[in-house]
Amino acid sequence: MKAMQSFVDVLIVGAGPTGLTLACDLARRNVNHRIIERGTSYNTASRAKGIQPRSLEVIDDLEAVQYIINTGVVDLPVRYYTEDGGFADKPPITVAASAELETPYRDPLWIAQFDVEKALRNRYSVLGGQIELGKEAVKLVQNLHSVVVTVNTPQGEEHIHARYVIGADGGKSNVRKFIHLPLVGNTHDHERWYLGDVRLEGLDRNHIHIWTSPEGMVGVTPLPKSDIWQLQATIPAEIKEPEEPTLEVYQAMFDRRASGKGVRLMDASWLSIYRINVRMVESYRNGRVFLAGDAAHVHSPAGGQGMNTGIQDAYNLGWKLDAVLRGADAALLDTYDEERRPVAQAVLEDSTKKMGGVIRTASERGALSQSLSTVSDDLTSGLLISYRSSSLAYPSHQTNISRLMPGDRAPNAEGLQGAGFTGSLFDLFRGPHWTLLAFVNSADILPLENFTYDAIHLHVILPSHAEGVENIIDKAGNAYRIYDVVSDELILIRPDGYIALRTSIQDSPEIFEYFKSRLSLELIEHGSHS
Repeated sequence: MKAMQSFVDVLIVGAGPTGLTLACDLARRNVNHRIIERGTSYNTASRAKGIQPRSLEVIDDLEAVQYIINTGVVDLPVRYYTEDGGFADKPPITVAASAELETPYRDPLWIAQFDVEKALRNRYSVLGGQIELGKEAVKLVQNLHSVVVTVNTPQGEEHIHARYVIGADGGKSNVRKFIHLPLVGNTHDHERWYLGDVRLEGLDRNHIHIWTSPEGMVGVTPLPKSDIWQLQATIPAEIKEPEEPTLEVYQAMFDRRASGKGVRLMDASWLSIYRINVRMVESYRNGRVFLAGDAAHVHSPAGGQGMNTGIQDAYNLGWKLDAVLRGADAALLDTYDEERRPVAQAVLEDSTKKMGGVIRTASERGALSQSLSTVSDDLTSGLLISYRSSSLAYPSHQTNISRLMPGDRAPNAEGLQGAGFTGSLFDLFRGPHWTLLAFVNSADILPLENFTYDAIHLHVILPSHAEGVENIIDKAGNAYRIYDVVSDELILIRPDGYIALRTSIQDSPEIFEYFKSRLSLELIEHGSHS
């Protein structure tokens, strides 16, 4: 039987959080794309169980955040058990991001990966998308103009011709193997964990419960809005070949380490041995094929970074694919690797250091409590990620380096009011467009003519004492304060919420120069803006 042939601009391989984030972004941009998943059903394993503030901002922009907010849990205190049968309650190991980072989502949330995927799938469906299950990429060939992916489907073999392919198919990525980009790094053979999703009797669901013993630690975390617990237990380094995970093995381990506290495991829906790998590819791109999420980098779970880094990879790539498909210089796609690979490198180093502390202290309650209390911080929030060294960050003439600079994340500011508008900067940013903020004392001095490039939304922001019928007034003074605006100034925000440039009103032609030099897009004056 002859293989089916099909054509698409972007093919996403893998429908986990990374692939779904990209699919939602491309769908709202009306980019011709498909997303295939080799599994025949949706993932039901908890895997990751925390989502960070920056990822919540991303999912808010995609308009999928409400389900996650409604489902996730903010504060989950930790109950450490003592050998005599008592216990000590400690504060949650997650901490809110610092207030000065200016986000609506300061708190990391405890939530299972399958619930994050559900939120994104629901949004993707609303956007008209459809995930294609039971379709496995088995071969990939590319040339200068396209990629042909051979896919095994329930209906037979299909050859998908795509302009670009994104491998979001996890740590054992087929796509990564096809383009010969190995994961480079180390496997920490002595750092192994038993994991599982279990149902149990005998514990309240308002705490994480942790027991320490000479054999190591065992802990269970309640997954919100369910009766499932995620079990995590260290495997002693001296055990060369751990027993295959079964409910019976887990129960026996629980009885030994928890000293028979009467906890009974009822059943398990997912069991796994997790070997800590600290590896990443040396390039996120090979020609027209890109890697994102676990396909590009795998690391320790400390700080809850895996799923979050993948979500942010996809968010960085989506708008760039769209721009190139609409005529921007294809070199823009090189900035995906340029910006995201250093982030993964930093995450690898930070999470490895933190996990090392947890492993070393796994048999001693006081030390373990101290190690876990340092796992969550502003770095793990993702809000400090900056692309200042990126070629997309337009050099600033400003000398005050304490200010928000090109390449930095654009923070939120609340208390804005305008004609028919009351809200925040994030409300203005939400959507697939660029945002140009014109901070001026009077709209009359704005020298910019309107743009024909409708992907830019121009907003005039007047100071708190001003009056303007057509414009937005910074009533609370937050935007001027947070962005440290001292005179008339333009700030251009990328579609993924990072500052592209900031310049004085008098130097407004730099906006046009930016798009010409960085994206090879000509902005023509005297048109209309949206």
